[in-house]
Amino acid sequence: MADIDDLLATDEATPEQTFEMLRVRITVLNERVWENRNQWPQVEAWLANFDGRAGFDPEVEQLHALFLLSQFLFIGSAETRVLLQSVYRDLFLIPLIQEVRESLGGCRDRHIVETAVNEALAKTRFLGVGNPSESGVHLLYYFRQENRLSKSQFLDSAAVFTSTLGEDGKIKRALADSDIERYIFVDDVCGSGDTAVNYSDGIVTELLALKPDAKLHYLAMFATRKGIETVRSTKFGAGSAAVFELDDSYRCLSAGARILLDAPPHIDPATLEKVAMSYGALLRPGYPGGWGNNQLLLGFQHNTPDNTLPIMWAEGDASHPWTPAFKRYAKL
Repeated sequence: MADIDDLLATDEATPEQTFEMLRVRITVLNERVWENRNQWPQVEAWLANFDGRAGFDPEVEQLHALFLLSQFLFIGSAETRVLLQSVYRDLFLIPLIQEVRESLGGCRDRHIVETAVNEALAKTRFLGVGNPSESGVHLLYYFRQENRLSKSQFLDSAAVFTSTLGEDGKIKRALADSDIERYIFVDDVCGSGDTAVNYSDGIVTELLALKPDAKLHYLAMFATRKGIETVRSTKFGAGSAAVFELDDSYRCLSAGARILLDAPPHIDPATLEKVAMSYGALLRPGYPGGWGNNQLLLGFQHNTPDNTLPIMWAEGDASHPWTPAFKRYAKL
């Protein structure tokens, strides 16, 4: 590899040498990061999707596809658990401690502050974003384990409310526990912010109608900057945050994409965009660059978000068959 590395450093590598360098990089990523989800025969099956339909020679399309794959950010099970620790500690617990201290006039007595924080925690419930089968709820199991929380501190959205039949024959809704003051909604990724907006228009609106002073937080492991700003404009408000906020440089096909800052020889930005968007349009005509045109190269051990380029996760259909690299399990 030393000879190839030297050639790449001087921009004298052939397309074949660039391809070989990327192949080695992906082999290492698969062994060390991707949990062996894409061994080389599987990568070759994915590359076979790129057969010239974007208007280039198949070899050119496959070289650019391979470069995109080499930049894929995969969040495995170990990384997910660490990120969930950070969601709890950095986005929730530390701000809560600061809030409690301020409410106590800047008190720094550890015992007094700890007692007040525990009282606040007793009136806090954690929820996933989505129904019980979706990833936001799925993450709560690991969230509870990693942060050593009691299962009594968790709710599903249906358990927030109770329904009773009034004397007038009408259904009346109430909070299941009126003593709860904080509701923390946990998610894996906020791309466009649409899911949180839907929650804000639904469950959050009803919750605030019953308890106007409830404190709400939307906390994610990853969020695009525009997505989290959208969430902050909803009823979740300023209590919305992510461990990692992804700016526009993470839009992998944009002019300022960070993956292009150190691209190897024979990777052309215009070709890269046309290849990804042409096949993306075949697979997902409404959003060839991923939902909201977020153009992400991001996936988790439990699923791949639809904000990621469809060429990475789509399976296609009878008219456009497609072998995915990181399969997405869609919401049905």
